[in-house]
Amino acid sequence: MNSYRVPQLAKKYTDYDMIRQHTEIPPFPDSRARLLQVFVSRTDEKQHDEIYALATSLVQLAMDTHDRIDTLSGARKEQEMRSRQLNVLAGDYFSSRFYQLLAHADRIEMIGKLSGAVAEVNVGKMSLYERMKKLVVSPDEYLRETVQLKMQLFLSFTDIIGEKEQSIWEHLLAEFSTCENIVEELQKLNDEKCFVYSYAFWSIYEQGSDEERKVLLQPEPDMRVWAGLVLKYRIGEILLDKLRNSTHRIQQLLQDKVEGEGLHEVQTILEPYLTYLQPSHAVVRED
Repeated sequence: MNSYRVPQLAKKYTDYDMIRQHTEIPPFPDSRARLLQVFVSRTDEKQHDEIYALATSLVQLAMDTHDRIDTLSGARKEQEMRSRQLNVLAGDYFSSRFYQLLAHADRIEMIGKLSGAVAEVNVGKMSLYERMKKLVVSPDEYLRETVQLKMQLFLSFTDIIGEKEQSIWEHLLAEFSTCENIVEELQKLNDEKCFVYSYAFWSIYEQGSDEERKVLLQPEPDMRVWAGLVLKYRIGEILLDKLRNSTHRIQQLLQDKVEGEGLHEVQTILEPYLTYLQPSHAVVRED
């Protein structure tokens, strides 16, 4: 397999001063990209493993960048308007690069598959967003469906992967997508711009009193009250437990599945999440 350098290659497209200055680049889908390269490198398409991982990561970045565009009406400051416009253009730019990369590699059929997956993701997002607006989403539904949205683009390559390895590929993709999702949700706990409709939001909304629900639904909630609710309902601990369970399932897959033989590279993908579970990353707990 080629050495893993997809994030570095992606910087060619993401490190423009204008984009960095006015756009907050979403997290790179590192685990999913690396896992894809590992599995494609074991197929007859191995000469394209890096291009596939890079192109799919750029599509994911494009979609995640567009997701950060606010849809609020009303006047905005000039800086806010510029940032909004750059988010639109940056997402479009990342998306266009994926077409170029696959076309130059003469992998036209994958353009069609990924484009179809984008359409499926958009349908899934709209369904989820509609239910979120109606406040009828449980925290577990939210996690499950956002994980599926993270997987969808990468599942486009399942037919390429050998039949004997498709099952472990799908299971590992699901677990690593879960790990990425949980780490993002943990980071949202301290980000006032991201707490609305987060896992913590849905957990507190499901368990909280009427008064606590009113706090969540205020246009500008008091973040000190929000932080208190996060501690009260032990959201950080719950998320860390979910991360711990997911890493354990990955380890079990690699140990127990005959198909997992030769997938030692996957352990390297797992290491950052095991590190995240160390005490130095622990979420503040109640006494």
